[in-house]
Amino acid sequence: MGTQIQLYTSLFHNNPDAVFMFDMQGRFTGVNAAGEALVGYTSQELLNMKIWGILASTEDLDSKKQQQILSAGIRKNKHYQLLHKHGQVVDIIASSFPIFQNGEIISRYSIAKNITQQKKMEEALHQMQENFRLISENIMDLILIVNVDGMITYASPSVQAVTGLTIDQVINQHFSILVHPEQINSAKSDFAQMMKQKITLDAEYHYLHPDGRMLLFDVKGTPDICSNGHILSTVFVARDITERRQSEELLRYSDKLSVLGELSAGIAHEIRNPLTALKGFIQLMEGDEFANQQYLQIMRSEIDRITSITSELLIMAKPQALRFAPNGLLPLLSSVIKLLEPQALLKNVSILTDFPQVTSLILCEEYQIKQVFINIIKNGMEAMPLGGTLTIKVVERSSDIVIRIIDQGQGIPAELLPRLGELFYSTKETGTGLGLMVSTKIVRDHGGTINIASDVGKGTTVSISIPKALKPIVSFND
Repeated sequence: MGTQIQLYTSLFHNNPDAVFMFDMQGRFTGVNAAGEALVGYTSQELLNMKIWGILASTEDLDSKKQQQILSAGIRKNKHYQLLHKHGQVVDIIASSFPIFQNGEIISRYSIAKNITQQKKMEEALHQMQENFRLISENIMDLILIVNVDGMITYASPSVQAVTGLTIDQVINQHFSILVHPEQINSAKSDFAQMMKQKITLDAEYHYLHPDGRMLLFDVKGTPDICSNGHILSTVFVARDITERRQSEELLRYSDKLSVLGELSAGIAHEIRNPLTALKGFIQLMEGDEFANQQYLQIMRSEIDRITSITSELLIMAKPQALRFAPNGLLPLLSSVIKLLEPQALLKNVSILTDFPQVTSLILCEEYQIKQVFINIIKNGMEAMPLGGTLTIKVVERSSDIVIRIIDQGQGIPAELLPRLGELFYSTKETGTGLGLMVSTKIVRDHGGTINIASDVGKGTTVSISIPKALKPIVSFND
């Protein structure tokens, strides 16, 4: 018996957790060293106090409630807040046990663990989570958490605003749902390399929006690596840089046009004067019956071609006051098709049109827009030297009208597409690149865009978007 008492006494005094003993009136009858350290009172001070005196709040503890607590059975893992002698609040988890004698509870003891630091850490973690929630819900960057299999486990609300997909459509889907189909294999390869080498990812991917827009994202991925070196998940932050990239390209294009304008003005001026003289002499020679008319015809044709190139150079060089006015797109397009039908017949090209009922007008300079259609349609016909079908489709959208001109030519390799529209670069043997460059400039002056997509062996699609008319404006084109 004496040995057991010594054992219990040792367990009481040497227990690393605080142990308090109190009678059925709540008066302390014993406390170990850990208990003294927990509340800051000595055992002698506590023996003159009741347990309610060290609770941080006793507002809800009337005498009846106190007696219920003292008379209760085992109470495990209850959270309490104690008031330290020096005033600070101490969070504890305590379990309380009754002590019986002859079947009646004569006293109780409680074992308490200080969880103040744990509570602070939990509160800090909760605050971090709340901050993350506020940031992720209000930032326009896309925030994704992806597991090791590439499945999306979290998507910020901005995903819906930017991509047009709901959160439910994205969660539990592979991250490639947010990558353009042509880049999916590349994106998967980048992800696999990041997971294997445990490095950050910095890349750019395109995304095809449900409304048809092509977006460009700057994507940064960071693996979440735990202490054992395993990757738990990956956090992706994607920023829509479509407008920024378009602005950069527009700035480069403007610089290029500025240099080209100065060059074109000089070239056109130097060429025009000799051309005028040559034309005059040819006209004189045409009246000479001994002159070789075949040679004269060739000379006249080539001079006309040089004159055409000079005129296109002047469009690039000379600022022009453009008077925009509302015009019906279909009548403009139909008149161009009618003009080019004889050439199409000679080249064995059939022109197929798909024109819905378009009631909206476009704001344009009529002759310049016609020139764009002529250039693009002629390019499409020339891409099919053996003949074929040239399809022209019109799609009306909320703010613009898109004209798609689709040929069945050999197509253009992907690596050459970015160079289209450069001066003196053309996929045609005798091309100068001026036609597409002039067309691009005209469309941009109208607030529209030209996009070219091509499949080698299948053909090329040129998409021209032109804003709908709101009101006539006058623009000074430089």
